[in-house]
Amino acid sequence: MHVSIVGSGYVGTTVAACLADLGHDVTNVDVDEDVVAAINDGESPIHEPGLADLVAEHAGENLRATTDYDAVRETDVTFLALPTPSEDDGAIDLAYMEAGAASLGEALAEKDGDHLVVVKSTVVPGSTEEVVTPAIEETSGETAGEGFHVAMNPEFLRMGTAVEDFLDPQKIVFGARESAAYDTLSDVFAPLVAGSDAAVVETGIREAEMIKYANNGFLASKVSLINDIGNICKEFDVDAYEVADAIALDDRIGGKFLRSGLGWGGSCLTGDQRVMAKDDDGTKLLTLAEFFDRYVCDETVDDVSVLSCDEHGEFEFKSVQAATRRPYDGDLYTIRTKMNKEVTVTGDHPMMTVERGDTVIREAETLSPGDRLPVQTALPEDPIGTIDLIDLVESSDRFENSSVYLKPSFELEAIGDELRAILSEYDRQFSYSKLRDLVRSNYLPLDVFLEYEDELPIARTDLSLYTTVGGGQTYVPAVIEANEAFWRFIGYYLSEGHISEDDSGNGSSIRKRVFLSFHPSDEQEYVSEVESYFERLGIRYRTDSQETSTQIGVSSRVFAYLLEWLDCGTGSYTARVPDIAFQELPEHRKELLSGLFRGDGHVEYTNHSNAVVYDYGSVSEELIQGMQFLLHSLGIVPSYKTSASAKSTRPAHFLRVSSKRQIALLKEMFLPAEQAKIQDRLDGYDRNIKPTGHVDGGTHTTAKVNEISVEDTSAEVYSLEVEDNHTFVTTDGLVVHNCFPKDTNAIIAAARDAGYEPPVLEAAVEVNDLQPERLLGLLDERADVAGERVAVLGLSFKPGTDDVRKTRAVPVIEGLQERGADVVAYDPVATESFDEHYPDVEIEYADSAAEALDGARAAVAVTNWDEFAALDSAFDAMATQLVLDGRHVIERREGIDYVGLTW
Repeated sequence: MHVSIVGSGYVGTTVAACLADLGHDVTNVDVDEDVVAAINDGESPIHEPGLADLVAEHAGENLRATTDYDAVRETDVTFLALPTPSEDDGAIDLAYMEAGAASLGEALAEKDGDHLVVVKSTVVPGSTEEVVTPAIEETSGETAGEGFHVAMNPEFLRMGTAVEDFLDPQKIVFGARESAAYDTLSDVFAPLVAGSDAAVVETGIREAEMIKYANNGFLASKVSLINDIGNICKEFDVDAYEVADAIALDDRIGGKFLRSGLGWGGSCLTGDQRVMAKDDDGTKLLTLAEFFDRYVCDETVDDVSVLSCDEHGEFEFKSVQAATRRPYDGDLYTIRTKMNKEVTVTGDHPMMTVERGDTVIREAETLSPGDRLPVQTALPEDPIGTIDLIDLVESSDRFENSSVYLKPSFELEAIGDELRAILSEYDRQFSYSKLRDLVRSNYLPLDVFLEYEDELPIARTDLSLYTTVGGGQTYVPAVIEANEAFWRFIGYYLSEGHISEDDSGNGSSIRKRVFLSFHPSDEQEYVSEVESYFERLGIRYRTDSQETSTQIGVSSRVFAYLLEWLDCGTGSYTARVPDIAFQELPEHRKELLSGLFRGDGHVEYTNHSNAVVYDYGSVSEELIQGMQFLLHSLGIVPSYKTSASAKSTRPAHFLRVSSKRQIALLKEMFLPAEQAKIQDRLDGYDRNIKPTGHVDGGTHTTAKVNEISVEDTSAEVYSLEVEDNHTFVTTDGLVVHNCFPKDTNAIIAAARDAGYEPPVLEAAVEVNDLQPERLLGLLDERADVAGERVAVLGLSFKPGTDDVRKTRAVPVIEGLQERGADVVAYDPVATESFDEHYPDVEIEYADSAAEALDGARAAVAVTNWDEFAALDSAFDAMATQLVLDGRHVIERREGIDYVGLTW
């Protein structure tokens, strides 16, 4: 048959060469001209035992390669063997598959007759039908099942034995819908089936896709289980390999994949990075350290969500499914945008970037200046409406309910008969008529009101609270509406207010006073606004005009407690945006910002142009961070900077809002006279200059990366797993991707997307990831390798291949370097590939195992190449013959201090 293979990587080249060896006429299609040239010259582009011989034998005859997709029209069936790389949350990236399918469809548009398209790549269930097939249909103009057919034929090739696995398979799986597809696949594999004992499985497309993942999932779990058992064996000085040999005799278990060792190989943020969390009590802006302490216990996360961003740029709260905290030693990357927004992460943290309107996941260490990061531009709304101070006071340990008093807005005498009937039992406990005193003085103790509230004809909205008697009381409404005036007042307080305590009085309670201080002459309109707000609420206040300031004061424990409950802070150093503000209506958020900017903001009218800039400064970083979230939620992207002063113990933090659009959007924050002045400047703009630090619109608003700094340090780092979107908003409003390891099996990510947590597979991954550190821990028990030469034997993922994508050599080498060792490594075939894939891993490469061992303080076996098993006298050249074996490849022998990982 005439067969075409799209893709000439590990799978594509192996399948092409093997099908050619079965007698088919095979054409490889690949976009890489060097790969195409190599195949046509009879050279294999990858290292795989037996593959080079097949390519050399058939190239130029029944095996050829081309970059032209039109070649598929001359074939009967096309196998798609394109990469499906893992994203950092474990999901697969189908971009290569979709692009290849589209190109294939364009070629098939010009073909007469049926054609079979077979997905050979590893894809999660649904990918063939939902991604590949529509892409072909769109560009070919044909409908699947009519002009072309689609099938799935998963590969079960092991690195190092791929040719052998293809030519002598245990099973062949055909996934299709129509009998025509099954028939064509049967014809392709007929020579193979005739010459082997392979079982042929005919099933559906999705079932075929799942069989591949189920196969790998069982193997991964099996490896991790034997590693776990091996770790236990080590603790009891038991040889895990002898145990494995015995249990392998049970045919229910079998011996394959019972080789314990290093495993089959996360990324995080620092604890000071912030997230917007939401639980049953509302929203909270927390550092990751605070989030972990509040919501995580014994590796279990409470019912909590964080602000997240979907692929369309929509912001919503999504559940946190897992969170971790771990010590970290190594490089931390601080990524700063042109507007001085920044986030600090480990180098392998998956960062969200936006390229031509599409989101692309890239590791932090691969980012460069000019890349664009998405920023938050919205907040879901869930306004509080009103604040009930009776509930707040009742639930607080700051107050005794019997010492808090309620004053109605009417005379209690008007309902005297009802009161006497309802409170008769209460009145009888006194030797005099207590009720008569209450009616005459026109108040009720809070404890009495709460006990009889259901019977009393008094609404909470008719009441005010106070805590002192004897005259001069300050009454605070029991129910305060969280309206625009309220939020503007909160903004004024955050900028100009503080709370003071006075224990000099005769009473046992500490007096609390709330003060707001304004400029003595320039801010009289702001003073009038605050005064008017207090008057509308009926709150007694005092205004003192002095030479340096005009100060408004309210003496009330209840009103002070309201501000403390809101967590506004007690002064400039502790000021912060109340958590409930983040879920308020946009107009309320804008009024909060209005009070802030009027109080401590500055409108800058530059002399050299018509430009207008809004500036705000504070010594409270928490306040500035909260203001950024509020501004972002209104579609405003401010710049941010810090400035240290020799006279201040803490740096100041500054926000700046610029660009004509943003200035116009926030113009209403200011008083009418200022608004007119701003509008006059805006009308005089010669042209609408776009902001340089961020770009609005499209699917995302983005900030451009300006600088990336790297610091080698020790710190605790934190990670989150967020459902569905796998993203969360962090410091300065930047959006980042989930933190969990990039080697997580794609089927775990797919299961989570479908709403299921696969605990067994997750446990398998966890056990696997711990093995390199256990090996290094055994080294620590025997030697201090700081400043010493240490040999690493093996760089490839497994013997027989130069593939290093999942190699355990990386965590081993990084661990050795963290201990100060000078690492020298040797691999029979994978050195060049390792250096290309991990250019930042700076180590010495040896040309032989003997050269690597010469003068080494210790040696670590990472890959079980047969060459290492044959080593003997080369160990004599070591400075000390300490050998740690992670793969059970090196034999114990006299003179060697041999340490096995699990035996």
